Amino acid sequence: EGGRRMREKLRQLRAQKPRLFQMALYLLYGVLTTLVNWVCYLVLTRLLGLSAHGRDSAAYRLIANFSQAVSWLVSVLFAYFTNRRYVFQSNTRKRAFLREIWQFVSTRALGYVLFDLLLFNIFLLFMSDRWSKLVMNALVIIYNYLASRFVIFKKPKPKPGSPKEDTAPGSF
Repeated sequence: EGGRRMREKLRQLRAQKPRLFQMALYLLYGVLTTLVNWVCYLVLTRLLGLSAHGRDSAAYRLIANFSQAVSWLVSVLFAYFTNRRYVFQSNTRKRAFLREIWQFVSTRALGYVLFDLLLFNIFLLFMSDRWSKLVMNALVIIYNYLASRFVIFKKPKPKPGSPKEDTAPGSF
C-alpha cells in the first residue's frame, strides 16, 4: 500500500515537474556513484596500507592517488550506465553511442584532472585524505550534472512538424 502510494507520487512529480524529477534521480544516482567511489577507495587504501605511511611521505601520496584513480574509473563506469539508462534515458545506438560515451568519459577525465588531481593534492597539504575527498565529491557532483545535462545527454531539438517525444526522465 505505502509503496504504491510512493510510486504514484513519483509518477505525478515526473509528469508535473520533469526537470526536478531528473535532478532528484541524478542526485540519487550521484549518491550511489559516490558510495561506489568511496567503498572502492577505502578498500584500496586499506589493502595497500595507506595508514602505515606518514602524510608527508611519497608512499602516502602514491597510494592515495592510485586508490583515487582506480575508484574514479570504477565510479565513472557505474555513473555512465546509470545516468544513460535511468536519469537521462538515452537510447543512442552505434555512432551516437560512441560519441556519447566519448563525451562522458572525456568530461569526467577533465573533471578528474581539475578536481581529483589538482585540487585533491592541494587539499592534501592541509586536510586529511578523507576530508579532501569529501570536498572533491561535492564539487564533482555539481560539475558532472552540468556536463551531463547540457553537453552529453542533451536532447536534440525536435524538427519542425515532428511529434514531440516524451522527454521526462525515469520510468515506473
